[in-house]
Amino acid sequence: MKKGLSTALFVLSFLSFHASAAPELIAKSTLEFGDFEETANVEIQGDIQEDVLRLAERGVEKEEADYFVIDQVSEDTKKDLLVVSVTLYREHTTDTQKSIEARLG
Repeated sequence: MKKGLSTALFVLSFLSFHASAAPELIAKSTLEFGDFEETANVEIQGDIQEDVLRLAERGVEKEEADYFVIDQVSEDTKKDLLVVSVTLYREHTTDTQKSIEARLG
């Protein structure tokens, strides 16, 4: 009984993880080598002492996109704010990618 419950919980956690996957950081130069569509620009504000990447990741985690690029980072020292501007992208899969994914399952 415990093993079946553990397996069910594992499967549910796996499915929920993939359903809510956050966009991943990519280099702007990567956009030249794929079929990407810009979906949104987002400005994220946080504490001036916070790590830029962590702030950006937290700011886009609920966005509907595959990837994001950090465009600009600035500080407002009077307000102790760190401001990160990012652009979100979706990647269009090609027929070759779809056939490889179908074979892999």
